[in-house]
Amino acid sequence: MALSLLYKKYLNSLPRQFCHRIHRIVYNLILRYFIFLTIMKGESMHDGKLQWHPAFSAVLRIELLDELDKIKIEDEHLLGKKPLQTDFLVVKLDGKQKIHKNIGQLFQKYNIVEYKSPDDSLSINDFYKVYAYACLYQSDTEKVMEIPPDEIGITFVCNHYPVKMLKHIQNTRGMTIKKCEQGIYELKGDPFPMQLIITHELTKEKNFWMQSLRNDLKSGGEIRNLIETYDKNKTQPLYQAVMDVILRANYKEVEVEKNMCQALMELFAEDFEVAEKKGLEKGKRKGIKALVEVLHDLQLTQKEVTEKVMSKFELSRTEAENFVNTYWK
Repeated sequence: MALSLLYKKYLNSLPRQFCHRIHRIVYNLILRYFIFLTIMKGESMHDGKLQWHPAFSAVLRIELLDELDKIKIEDEHLLGKKPLQTDFLVVKLDGKQKIHKNIGQLFQKYNIVEYKSPDDSLSINDFYKVYAYACLYQSDTEKVMEIPPDEIGITFVCNHYPVKMLKHIQNTRGMTIKKCEQGIYELKGDPFPMQLIITHELTKEKNFWMQSLRNDLKSGGEIRNLIETYDKNKTQPLYQAVMDVILRANYKEVEVEKNMCQALMELFAEDFEVAEKKGLEKGKRKGIKALVEVLHDLQLTQKEVTEKVMSKFELSRTEAENFVNTYWK
């Protein structure tokens, strides 16, 4: 709070043109620093086990935010009466409605989503487990073929490219992999339509938050961009949930960024002091000039004006005389 008030004091004391220049230099720096303090809330960045799945749940909703009226997302959907559950189930409310967001363009009416945290990998066993989930979901109905297999989609989401799993489904199941765009692959050749999303390959332009849900972000560009983007949505619970996990997962780089911000503010401290002095000096000159002109118009003598300037601005006689001589018309 004290730093914020000091910053405002500096800006208010400077001429408008100079103030804007200084403001552009340090605004983002100070903003990021206070966002750090707000998010951290004094807690250790690496306390407790990270809960990646709730964070992905929030990210999934953020990514599909503009089309949530078309779908229903269920976390940990139970399959039948046995204790089996999918990570997420995304159901189109109107099965024929097109989802325009890139991660949902291959969605079917019913979509089983398997998410792997950044340190986890998508294995061959994971493939068959999720495939079994799809079979159970199709069969757990009152009528035969109530849900056609081609209405059930499978979406795998992971951070690491699953080389062994993809090689296996190509060699043993005759499936093919088609790259749709950066980070999104269609797995073709099975009754169940499938897609694979590699989070770190996604672009920040299209999938900023899903791409950022990692534990290998770097200080500087990535962390700084993350904080600046979060500031636009920091009051919304979905973004808060995601940001909390991302910062905790990248606490070392966050600390580096935080220290860089503090060091830069210390580096700018001297520039601020010089700027303040220049601003005050410029303001004082404008004030003296205005006073001299007004008193001159009131027909005071040069000596009387000098006395007034000395008293008003606490100047020596020599300094006051120099100003009066400069601005006397």
